[in-house]
Amino acid sequence: MEFQRGQSIVEFALILPLFLLFLFGIIYFAMIFLDYMTLSTVARNSAREAAVVTSETESANGYPTIREHYKNQKLPVDIYDWDPTSSDFVIEYMPSQNTNEHGNVKATVKAKLNDDGSWLSGILDGLTDNKNTNKLDLNITCTMYSEDNWKTQK
Repeated sequence: MEFQRGQSIVEFALILPLFLLFLFGIIYFAMIFLDYMTLSTVARNSAREAAVVTSETESANGYPTIREHYKNQKLPVDIYDWDPTSSDFVIEYMPSQNTNEHGNVKATVKAKLNDDGSWLSGILDGLTDNKNTNKLDLNITCTMYSEDNWKTQK
């Protein structure tokens, strides 16, 4: 009976690191998912706002007022780098092939894995085949039916 206490300490010492690795893995992937959901919401909302634009010049210029609206949007966790003023955030109007139909609006949001912010990012990127493949980068696209309100106002 005296050795039971020593056995439980050894079992605890073996299980605790695995449990902590599992727990922190869940937390880290939850933070990745939080960044993904934030960028997905930005893409969906900007595509929805662009779908109801009433100005053809706004559409032709890449929807600058909508891009301006999201220029201060930050990601809640520092796992991904996203710059809303660069080519990481693109809104474009795609006209329909049929002239009688409305086109679509496509919002694309891209974010690269932040190599500077967390050492875990480097470990995760190292688990992929090649460091330069950027397999963990986010590329979110949302396409919505455009109402082409400027066509109906003429």
